[in-house]
Amino acid sequence: MLEKIIVPNKLAGGYSRREFLRLLELAGVSVAIGGSGLMCGGLKTTDALAETADKGREVITRCGICGNDCGMKAYIKDNRIISVRPWKDDPESMGFMCSKGLATTRIVHAPDRILNPKTRVGDSWKDITWDEALNKISQKLLSLKKDPGPESLVVHYGVSQVRTPFYRYFIRRFSNVYGTPNFTGCGSQCAISSAMARAYSTGALASDYENARCIVLWGCNPSTSDMREWLRQILPAKDAGAKIICIDPRPSPMTKMADIHLRPRPGTDGALALSMANVIVAKGLHEEEFIKTYAVGFDQYQKLISGYTPKKAEYITGIPAADIENAALALSKNGPATISTGNGLELHTNGVQTIRSVMLLYALTGNIDVKGGGLIAGKKTALADMEMNKHQPFKAKGIMTDAYPLLWQKANMITANKVPEAILTGKPYPIKALMVFGGNPVITGPNASHMKEAYKRLELLVVMDLFMTETAKMADIVLPAATSLECDNLKATDRRIYMTPRVIAGQGNAWPVWRFWFELAKKMGYTAEFPWKTLDEAIDDHLSPIGVTASELRRNFNGIDHRAELAYKKFEKDGFHTPSGKIEFHSKTLADAGYDPLPGFVEPDHGSKNDISAKQYPLLMSSGARIPVYYHSQFHNIPSLRSKAPEPSLEINPTDATSLAIREGEIVAVTSPRGSIKVKATIVPSLSAGMIAMSHGWNEANVNELTDDAVLDPISGFPAYRGFLCRIEKA
Repeated sequence: MLEKIIVPNKLAGGYSRREFLRLLELAGVSVAIGGSGLMCGGLKTTDALAETADKGREVITRCGICGNDCGMKAYIKDNRIISVRPWKDDPESMGFMCSKGLATTRIVHAPDRILNPKTRVGDSWKDITWDEALNKISQKLLSLKKDPGPESLVVHYGVSQVRTPFYRYFIRRFSNVYGTPNFTGCGSQCAISSAMARAYSTGALASDYENARCIVLWGCNPSTSDMREWLRQILPAKDAGAKIICIDPRPSPMTKMADIHLRPRPGTDGALALSMANVIVAKGLHEEEFIKTYAVGFDQYQKLISGYTPKKAEYITGIPAADIENAALALSKNGPATISTGNGLELHTNGVQTIRSVMLLYALTGNIDVKGGGLIAGKKTALADMEMNKHQPFKAKGIMTDAYPLLWQKANMITANKVPEAILTGKPYPIKALMVFGGNPVITGPNASHMKEAYKRLELLVVMDLFMTETAKMADIVLPAATSLECDNLKATDRRIYMTPRVIAGQGNAWPVWRFWFELAKKMGYTAEFPWKTLDEAIDDHLSPIGVTASELRRNFNGIDHRAELAYKKFEKDGFHTPSGKIEFHSKTLADAGYDPLPGFVEPDHGSKNDISAKQYPLLMSSGARIPVYYHSQFHNIPSLRSKAPEPSLEINPTDATSLAIREGEIVAVTSPRGSIKVKATIVPSLSAGMIAMSHGWNEANVNELTDDAVLDPISGFPAYRGFLCRIEKA
């Protein structure tokens, strides 16, 4: 059952073996020492509902809480999950499961699950039938479609097991059929900004950690965001001698094991990347022939980076010039090298251009689509269009699509961060209804007070979720959602296509998201556009171009592996996944849209040394660091997880704490121009002076009461979660 993971005897930066094991236990991973390695993957009995002689019927399934879909064994009795175990034969997870997956029984059978549709009656709730709920929703939507128009509806998807990737097609399909362009969701604060940056630089690249001799982790922390990747790929590479460069102003397990750790002032990573490029080119370490053959705009780019000497970058970033040069040389001389970027880069007002500047280091060093570098993804299998995008163009443009045209072009969505403003101002037209599926924007979106004020103005707010979230508490109608183990799921990637059948029926009257959309479409007369009676029929339509059916996938749990045979330097034949088909140091697409075609550095709006408001708000907050036992705002209500991370805290450097006379564990008030929260202070010696940090997702201390929804990345519309000004006072 257990899988061996080789752990370096000495972690760079000083983690002892005991500290390392404590870190894994905090994340909920059961561990045991065996031989020269670490054994990982067991289940703590406290996370099982019962340990009896009759453990129930064993079913092989997948977790489904996040996109990793880790394999698990579930033990079923009387339509209840008695316990779960990691499934060691899963080809992807290979016996690993995190704390959230191990808590599956507690999540599925939580006493506070929403089990029936509910309608608001004043300040209380009344259980209703699904038919009553569908009638209320359909009648209101049909009325709004007539006046003021279909664009008055916004549909918002979240990142949870409620909204699986395949079900998202039906959400988008309904939006298109109804006629609203205002489709949005968690992509407004995660991943899409990064995808845009890659599209206008190198194209999407996947890190080949296992074969790399140098690994750059820039603004990401796999030890909490993807422990499977960390344990199975990065740690073995480190043990095999790979040099690790971590670029992060916050300390983390990754920074502690790094050979080089750079701590830039939040939001200045772009200047650091341009300076590293300056060093590489000035010393003649760039791959000149590769760039001449496969890139456009290098001459303009070279002029740009000539102004970013390490000395200038030291002034901007706070990193000593010698350390910048050392990191640049380590990257260029220790190939093959791979670079991984995370949310820490995209959640700034200059996020897209920053990630472009980082990705172009791949091109300078010739580490694209080579063993141990950044691998070009295979072509996606062409499947049937399930979103019915043929219903576009719409009668009205989506909210703020003129301001963020490339977001619409790249992701076919609007930015959720401007929806509250549209509701409150009525511009460009009235917004009257919002439907949220598996999301909690009141907690995870910027400027929470502004958002709550806007939601109170809606004529209809519908939320479908597992639990009564802060967003659900504001709704007019709340719908009970099925967990991933209570519904069938399809996943199609460039690697394989597989189906995960449900292992139990929905608890109470919980429905899968697909069933809701099928039934609502019928109520509204969209039977031609939603012709299926079952999910399998829809899956068959989706997979028809490749001749695969749902029944075939049900018979083959591992699905169909359709990844192409491993090949390197595919660009020699196929080019790059960019508009020009080449590496874009200069992007014509950005230029045509009115943006800087070069990855120029712009001082972050909330982090300027010269910002007058810095006198009133002298500290720079970086929010949103992840906690392994939670998934954004999810599962704080699960006792077995809450016990591992019971309360929020604010990280502060000892120097700043002393100057403010703040002691460890003291309650402080944290204030920005948007609002104020109270939270316990934690003194962190290795945190940069002048910076504070806090995780997100806490109802009782919502850091997004402090964040800004007015000033966003001009290209992607992303908020500056990772860098905004605050002050701290004794509470």
